[in-house]
Amino acid sequence: MYLRTPKRYRPGRRRELRLFSGRTVFLLLLISILGAGGWLIWDNQDQVRSSVVPEIENLAGAVRTQVAPRPTPTATPNLVVAEAGCTNAYRQGDMEEAIKQCAVLAQSRPNDIDLHFTVAQMLVLTSNFGRDEERMTRALEFAERTVNADPEAPDGWAIRAMVLDWQGNYGAALASALHAKSVDAKFAPTYAFLGEIYHDLGQDDTALSYLNQALELDTAGVAVAYTFRTQGLVYSDQGLWEASIQPYLAALQNAPNQAYIAIELANNYVALGEIDKAIQVLASTLEKNPTDTSVLFALGSAHTRNGNVDRAYEYYRRCLDVDQDNVPCLSYLGGLQWSDGDFVTASVNLERAIELGSDDPDDYYQLGHSQAALGRCDLAVPYLQQGYQIALQRDDARRQATFVNALQSCGVRANQQPSVSDDSSSE
Repeated sequence: MYLRTPKRYRPGRRRELRLFSGRTVFLLLLISILGAGGWLIWDNQDQVRSSVVPEIENLAGAVRTQVAPRPTPTATPNLVVAEAGCTNAYRQGDMEEAIKQCAVLAQSRPNDIDLHFTVAQMLVLTSNFGRDEERMTRALEFAERTVNADPEAPDGWAIRAMVLDWQGNYGAALASALHAKSVDAKFAPTYAFLGEIYHDLGQDDTALSYLNQALELDTAGVAVAYTFRTQGLVYSDQGLWEASIQPYLAALQNAPNQAYIAIELANNYVALGEIDKAIQVLASTLEKNPTDTSVLFALGSAHTRNGNVDRAYEYYRRCLDVDQDNVPCLSYLGGLQWSDGDFVTASVNLERAIELGSDDPDDYYQLGHSQAALGRCDLAVPYLQQGYQIALQRDDARRQATFVNALQSCGVRANQQPSVSDDSSSE
């Protein structure tokens, strides 16, 4: 039981007595206006009909004939074609077509871990050893999608570690790989990627230990080729080129269509002076990957070392036909043109390479020397000075001396600004 509290009294406005309200006055005025308007229309009905009716008829005709715009069709990918293309291109070693078709297929299969893993890895392995930043960014996106497909599986964390390692983000790569290992201690690719990460961190003994564990866990799977390749890389970076050959050959046997393995194997043959073998390996790989700029560049470099300059020109130009902004091919083609005395064309290619980010001191020297040889010391000096600074930072005494001599030929000391002539006569 409760007591009701009486409502508080709220004084209101006192209503005033009026003879006519405002609403009544408004209605009387409106009736008068409508009446007058109706009388005017009736009195001039012929004129009204001739001017108003045609407009109404035209409007009605326009409404009847108006057609609603067609909706813009949305392109629907042919998933059957994409699936067949993805599988066939991957088996044949056509990585570019495989990436294209597999990426289309992955859009319709957001929870397909293996597919997203494969696309991410292909993007990394065709990134010109991590130099293609756009492709590496895409690779990381697919790695994150692999994680999202199943965060409790090791696949996504492992491939994410590989991408981060190739981007040079070793700390984050190691953390991701160790998480993959904690999720599933028997997932072989994790150990393969840990081997490369520890090698990049300068811990080769730990790296080789992880690589051996990877081979114990997987003798015929996706990790085998990558594991053998990384073993070869460890020995190669230690200068043990002979010891690196067998692991690389084993890697290529397990993945004969992977261009990056062939390139690294060829580099070791070149280091051993077996250039013919290097060219043979690269030429075989190019047949399967005719637009792979890394293979084209490696062939150009091998033919340059072999003294076959014409073939070197051919491969560098084919490389630039595929990618006109390929820095290594611009750099080395410009270097060949410089050595042949074609300073005009060399200047164009070397300048473009530098604009795109080359920090090779030889590019700066060759460009500066080309401009000086063309009588353009004012254009040569800035490049020679920048190249000299790069040589200083790298503690490269031989190149420092080369730049000093080139600057002196233009009448400038290293780090000295070129003098500006004053042609005006003093009064």
